[in-house]
Amino acid sequence: MSFVVLRRTLSSDRLKTATGLLGAVVVAGGALGVVLSGPVAENVSRTAMYAVPTAFVLLGAIAFAVSTPRDHMSNVGGRLDWPGAGGLALGLLTLTAWLASASSNGWGAPTSMLLVLASAAVFTIWARYQSRTTEPMVDLTMMRHRSMWSAVVVGVVFGFTYGAVVYLLPQQLAVPAESGFGRGASTSAIGILLCIGYGAAVIASVISGKLAQRVGTKAIAVAGVAFLGLSGAVGVFATTMWQIVVVLILAGTGVAAASTAVFVISADSAPADRVGVTTAIVTIARSLGSAVGTQIAAGIIASATSSGGLPQHSAFATAFGVAAIVAIVGLVVAVTMPKPASTDVQWSSSSSSKSATPRFQ
Repeated sequence: MSFVVLRRTLSSDRLKTATGLLGAVVVAGGALGVVLSGPVAENVSRTAMYAVPTAFVLLGAIAFAVSTPRDHMSNVGGRLDWPGAGGLALGLLTLTAWLASASSNGWGAPTSMLLVLASAAVFTIWARYQSRTTEPMVDLTMMRHRSMWSAVVVGVVFGFTYGAVVYLLPQQLAVPAESGFGRGASTSAIGILLCIGYGAAVIASVISGKLAQRVGTKAIAVAGVAFLGLSGAVGVFATTMWQIVVVLILAGTGVAAASTAVFVISADSAPADRVGVTTAIVTIARSLGSAVGTQIAAGIIASATSSGGLPQHSAFATAFGVAAIVAIVGLVVAVTMPKPASTDVQWSSSSSSKSATPRFQ
């Protein structure tokens, strides 16, 4: 919803800087959560660790409702596609259940196979319904435009790489020091250390938003995915504290730049009445990539343990390497994104009489 507000109130040039600032706020909030979660879990309870952010969410929702003026576009008419919303929710639910099952039971387990087939069936039925209804929740014709599907692919990729990296580093830090590559760090210490990456992300979010006005959003996306790939590559060899810090800085910088770029692309290349949908699609893509990256990294670590029950460094190196390879795929997509001059397609919608040319820079 924040992206919707920004898109409807700011010009294209100001949108880039504002998106970077919004990203910085989101990252800073994440850093606060990481720092607080360890002490709360260790000194109060894990239940309280979930209760504190829930309270923050409720307070934020109330503050938003009170402070935000009524949207002048809220009376455009139309209806909410409840079957489409339900189908999307069911598809994501079965997909998440599949990832959880694959992590615990194995990718080839009968339960895992049934869940992935169920998820595929739900999404197939949902897609057919969305393509036939007059006012779909997600206008799938958006995905035909290269700027949009490129942003989605990049979102999946940087979600995968960043999700794997931020899963692997705490696991590695928690491994006892006698292993030769772990640090035996506590939950609180790990949270504080992770703030190095969050700090880099906050700075990179602000800088990338401003740089996008000069070098273009595509260049920021390419740089962000490249930094993420480097974080995975360095992670393959990271055993000392300074090397782990380098991985955190690279990952934080990369995810901030890539996030700013793809959200600007998705918000700025769509008509104002579809910004909520396009940014939501990218958000789902990023979250899905993160979930898959985390599960694959966890599976690799679980498959290689020493005689003492500790994970081997070779497993961490392999998982970091997989994250780096996936980032290379996203880098290719980011490099081949359309230039501003080539983005001249027209958007059409069965649910709106408006047609607008995507603005992408």
